Amino acid sequence: MKINNRLFLLFIISVLACSKQERTILSGRIKHAEGVTTFLEELRITSSRTIDSAEIDGKGNFRFRISLNQPGYYQLNFSDGKSLTLLLSPGEKLKLKADFDNFYQGKNIEGSENSARVNELHDTLRSVISQLTAIRKEYKELNDSDKTYSKKRDSLETLFAQIQNNHHKYSIQFILEDIASLANIAALYQEYSPGEYVFKSQHDIQFFKLVSDTLFKYYPKVRQVKILKDNYQAMMTAYQKEKLLQQVDAVEMDIPDLLLPDTEGRIRSLSSLKGKIVLLTFWSVNQQESIANVVELKKAYKKYHNKGFEVYQVSVDKAKPAWLNALKFEEIQWVSVIDTAFPSSATRTLFNVNNLPLNYLINSDQSEIIAKNISPEALNRTLSNLIDK
Repeated sequence: MKINNRLFLLFIISVLACSKQERTILSGRIKHAEGVTTFLEELRITSSRTIDSAEIDGKGNFRFRISLNQPGYYQLNFSDGKSLTLLLSPGEKLKLKADFDNFYQGKNIEGSENSARVNELHDTLRSVISQLTAIRKEYKELNDSDKTYSKKRDSLETLFAQIQNNHHKYSIQFILEDIASLANIAALYQEYSPGEYVFKSQHDIQFFKLVSDTLFKYYPKVRQVKILKDNYQAMMTAYQKEKLLQQVDAVEMDIPDLLLPDTEGRIRSLSSLKGKIVLLTFWSVNQQESIANVVELKKAYKKYHNKGFEVYQVSVDKAKPAWLNALKFEEIQWVSVIDTAFPSSATRTLFNVNNLPLNYLINSDQSEIIAKNISPEALNRTLSNLIDK
């Protein structure tokens, strides 16, 4: 009996030890930031929760103390818009040193290896985005009347693809260097722009599996790990369904349904639009190209809506107010819904939403995708052939 009591006591101690919270300290000294307010937020699945705030003192110092029983993603936000993503573990003592006037380039993080890795990744991505933005700007400024237009265009497109390809390789190497690091979650969900992911091809599913399986083994209770596992399983389901679609006549298969809330919070389904030719389109109010497409789409909608054409537009934005304001400003009349859980929802995998804007033109009985990423000009021609005949 004594032995059993002792074993029971050891069991209780081990359980308490596993669930015991440890104090994590986050402190920093930031030059030229006196009087700036900083906010510590916990990053959740589709939102964030402010834990604490502090005003940086006259010497640039600030300090946060939080109790943790498992690792998690956090964000340090400043009142001027700057931010840092952190990956904190129980008992860590993270120290941040930076110059507010040269914040991202001159910062130094000690005491949290995962936080340092996440910021190395984000610094590299930030540099890549800057390069891609410059190429986009140069591309838009090309003059098609210039004799060297085609050569310059092809050169910019090649350079653009090469930069993305190099960053993709860097990200794979980042993951493989420490396959059990929680920082790999940040690597998998990198975006060049809203909805334009670094890991976006079918071949990339293998990295979601590798990271998901490894992290679930070591961190099964961490919120982001659970979501990653669910995302991977959804990706595999969508991939298997796509492979099946390639083997079976598309007419015999239905298009996957979507059920998302509209501006009034009512659930609107894609399948409810059967009987009409539907343009299923994905966009973000924060992306200029998405906005430009809306302007052109309104012309086709006005011309063909009363003849059996409808638009089911899915916003992948997190902020509903910005989405509602954009709808009001653009005077959008078609079916508009929002998926604030994206990319953690099934939407991304069901319709392979890895770049924005994205659209699918669907036939009236929703048995076939007529076209993907159809341009406004081609949409008008196609609708004319389908409806006006």
